[in-house]
Amino acid sequence: MKWLQLLLQGYIKYKQGRALIPTNIGLVIALFVSIIIILSAVTYNLPIGYALIFVWLSLAYALYRQGYQLKHLLCMSWTSAKSSIVVMQIFLLIGWLTAMWQASGIIPMIIASGIELINPNLFIIYAFLITSCVSMLLGTSLGTVGTIGIVLITIAKAGNLPIDMVAGAIIAGAYVGDRNSPLSSSASLVAALTHTKVNSNIPIMFRDSIPALIISCILYVLLSLWFPLDYTNNYLPDTIHLIFNIHWTLWIPVLIVIGLLPTRLSIRWPIGISALSAAILAVIHQNYTVLEILQFSVTGFKLPDYNPLANIIHGGGLKTMWVPTLSIFMACSISGMLEAVGFWNDIRSLLQYVSGRAKLFASNVLIAFITGALGCSQAIAVIMTHSIMRTTYAKERIHDEDVMLDFENSGILIAALQPWNIAALVPVIMMDVSPAGYVPFAFFLYLVPLIYWYRLRRKEQQIH
Repeated sequence: MKWLQLLLQGYIKYKQGRALIPTNIGLVIALFVSIIIILSAVTYNLPIGYALIFVWLSLAYALYRQGYQLKHLLCMSWTSAKSSIVVMQIFLLIGWLTAMWQASGIIPMIIASGIELINPNLFIIYAFLITSCVSMLLGTSLGTVGTIGIVLITIAKAGNLPIDMVAGAIIAGAYVGDRNSPLSSSASLVAALTHTKVNSNIPIMFRDSIPALIISCILYVLLSLWFPLDYTNNYLPDTIHLIFNIHWTLWIPVLIVIGLLPTRLSIRWPIGISALSAAILAVIHQNYTVLEILQFSVTGFKLPDYNPLANIIHGGGLKTMWVPTLSIFMACSISGMLEAVGFWNDIRSLLQYVSGRAKLFASNVLIAFITGALGCSQAIAVIMTHSIMRTTYAKERIHDEDVMLDFENSGILIAALQPWNIAALVPVIMMDVSPAGYVPFAFFLYLVPLIYWYRLRRKEQQIH
């Protein structure tokens, strides 16, 4: 009879003007519609940037029905969106860099060298380890994928490997450094939010990730043995040397990136200078005209269709980065609008029922997934999740280093598992691979949070 009692109580409250339906039910419905729009875009391989426009319209309409003026909604959106302009510039520069490295012969040169050095029976594990090392050195996942990642995926395509497997290894490796490198911007962001220091956080994070690294390496070794690189009767290195003029000066743009990225300079400078030097070398060594270089910069590098390397060496350009730049702009707009109207207050109220470290971390992962799904950005997911959960962590008196680990093991990695999130969308576009096919093979990204949660759970059980 308890259900009847609850029903009667609900009816009485309704008659008293205290409806059980929340006042923001329209926004909740718009939220579910937004999720459907995003998932549909991913399923049917539609540009996520255009999908986010419809998401913004859906949420804005729901808020308009609640009494918010359109001009105020636009102001809320722009206040947040303008912060994405710097990131948009970086995306465009990465597109330019990729095209110029292709046109100048840098990527073909590295491919020709790599084929001769890498054991074909261990290529997938090499892809993971190399991208992990480069990302630790550079401190940026996008910079890693935009340089060595493109080289490795090109070799994989030429060697008839399952591309999704290699893409998963590359993206996972790229986020090893994004999480653990002292030069990582995400590590600095989490440190600032949790009132900790990057230098002291790095050893803690690295020790925490060792089990996931070991298991990932074992799995990639097995995949490498099952799917070796196939270069039987393949004369790719000779073909590259025949079509491209390979000169030692082509290493200069590479050294610029390696030398300048670890400095305190904005990431725009190393990428921009490297791209410019590569453009000059493309004119000098490959005999391209300035007009052709400008064309490659906009539309991407492309060899003639009759060229044997046409299907292997191509890509980049500002055009390929249009969708990611639009996506980050719209994602920031949506995030700013929801934050300004206090949408997350209801979620904050639900956290009062969460108790225990394992459940608290699980809540962090869930909220990070939601904020990452709506905000489509790793940074937005982390910042919004921290904004929602900081009072709960303070109430539970969790140590700052433990709070730091919670965020490093949730939003930082979860974002890269969402194909519509910028953290995954940009690498996928740069490598020209399936939007979601890499996810099952990005072992490190989900092993870290799973192992961490399991350890917290075991610790709680031992205490009780």
